[in-house]
Amino acid sequence: MATDFPFPAPEQIGGFHSPSAPARPFMILQCAVGVAIPVVFDFCCIAIACVAGILLYEVHRPLDGRGAWLLWAELFLQYGLAFVILARAHHLYSQRDTLLRVADTAQILSVSVYSLTLLSVGTYFTKSDMPRLLLADFWVLATLLLVIQKHTTSKLIRHWRSLTAHKRRVLICGTNRETRRLFSYLLHCPDLGRIPVGFLDESGFDNRRVIYSHDYSLKDHAPVISEPLSRSLLRSLDVQEIFVTPTASQPRMNELMALAAEAGVSVSLLGAGHPYVAERCTSVQMIDGLIVTTFDADGEHPLAYIAFKRLTDLLLSCLLILLTLPMWLVAAVMVKATSEGPIFFRQERTGQSGKLFVMFKFRSMYAGTPKYGRSPESSRDNRVTPAGRFLRKTSMDELPQLLNVLTGDMSLVGPRPEMPYVTEAYTPLERRRLSVPQGLTGLWQLSGDRRFRINDAIEYDLYYVENRGIFLDLAILLHTLFFAMKGI
Repeated sequence: MATDFPFPAPEQIGGFHSPSAPARPFMILQCAVGVAIPVVFDFCCIAIACVAGILLYEVHRPLDGRGAWLLWAELFLQYGLAFVILARAHHLYSQRDTLLRVADTAQILSVSVYSLTLLSVGTYFTKSDMPRLLLADFWVLATLLLVIQKHTTSKLIRHWRSLTAHKRRVLICGTNRETRRLFSYLLHCPDLGRIPVGFLDESGFDNRRVIYSHDYSLKDHAPVISEPLSRSLLRSLDVQEIFVTPTASQPRMNELMALAAEAGVSVSLLGAGHPYVAERCTSVQMIDGLIVTTFDADGEHPLAYIAFKRLTDLLLSCLLILLTLPMWLVAAVMVKATSEGPIFFRQERTGQSGKLFVMFKFRSMYAGTPKYGRSPESSRDNRVTPAGRFLRKTSMDELPQLLNVLTGDMSLVGPRPEMPYVTEAYTPLERRRLSVPQGLTGLWQLSGDRRFRINDAIEYDLYYVENRGIFLDLAILLHTLFFAMKGI
């Protein structure tokens, strides 16, 4: 690969370390702690400022011990609550950096002034005996401590939030000012979950080896890659998303979209005025003043849904394995009694984002049958064993796939996983099936079209991809239960 700068490894991007993501069961707890840490830090600064303000005031006018504690409680509760509520309203806890973080300091100053105003109004209407000099001393100290604390703890908070963010490695196509600004923003905002791995210069005119982020010191950077965008390049960098500048022509956008669909990555366009936007289903968001339009972002869902889905998969699959254990024993005895060969049938399938995994079934065909041949369309197929006819009719042959759900290769609800040679021939529309976890049951399995090939009725899977959520998953599981009880 022709480049003049080494590619960053997945765990080492732009000069900072990106630790591996933790197990899903702990991610919700880590998210909650990540949200609470900045609030706790703010309350600590305000509490310290209260004590320091009272001590500074007592240099001029001593207070009795009881009066000092009452003033401390009044300052801490009124100003602290006002600051935290206003900071939340002004998105001060979002940890989304702007240029040199100067705008963050401006936000802290404005929130502090508003909090002081509310505190002053509150003391006036409650006729509190709050000395004005004490109020001034406290406010100056609190504001200084909050500004210092926000800047000194930002790296700690970013590190913590980087543990919980769903990571997506992104490649930025272009080397202009907007792309450098985007790189700086993504680099310092781990809650977005996008890790910039480099800049792509297909023209070869940019002779820079690296591009640095906007910062007080030239520390964080990414390489400039001078070669055409290709599927092999995306795979070597392990990229899940590419950012494109609005200067790309309509034919070039068509090429990029086709390449992205083939490689299983999404495309985001800087700006909303490109004619390509009107032709595709998109989502638009503001990133530090830059309009970013994302195409085919169907696989992106909130962390709460992803965690709930995984927890549901774990609990229900364990419960179903325990409840159906006698059926497993019966199926194993039938397979061994009616034909020679292993009990389980193993076959490679394509999972989410094109990842290959081994899917398990109870063997329903004779051992010498080719693994990747045409699936039997009736029980009279001479490749099917006597036990296999019963297993396939009752769907008992699918029970071992609960093990795939336990390992995370599959989900209880989702499109059925296909064989690699089938998915390799997918069109861009069909590849949207792979943007979500593949499942045991889904809309297609509940329909009358289940008698035909999956790709002949892809509208079921596309509907699920576009509308999936907690309640749709539960509804499909509930319908599957009644479906099985009716013996269909």
